[in-house]
Amino acid sequence: MVYIWIYIRSLIVLIMLDFDKTFENEVGSSKDKEIYKLKKNMAIKEEEVQALYLEVKQQRSLAEKYEIENKHLKQQIKQLEKEAEEMLLYP
Repeated sequence: MVYIWIYIRSLIVLIMLDFDKTFENEVGSSKDKEIYKLKKNMAIKEEEVQALYLEVKQQRSLAEKYEIENKHLKQQIKQLEKEAEEMLLYP
């Protein structure tokens, strides 16, 4: 999922580069250019934050999955140790 966001972001950056050239030709005011650049940077940062959020969410779900699996495996180990002790008691 994260790779999709990175790919989309790279496409947007390529499109924005072409748009920047067109925008600079049409707008003469330096304030307008500065505002545009700030908005563009903010949009890029928002996309990065969203991609990072999705990555963290995925990592959390994996961590929870592994914790549950770890708990289950520990229970299995205890059960097997108990069975092994019982088997040793009855030769």
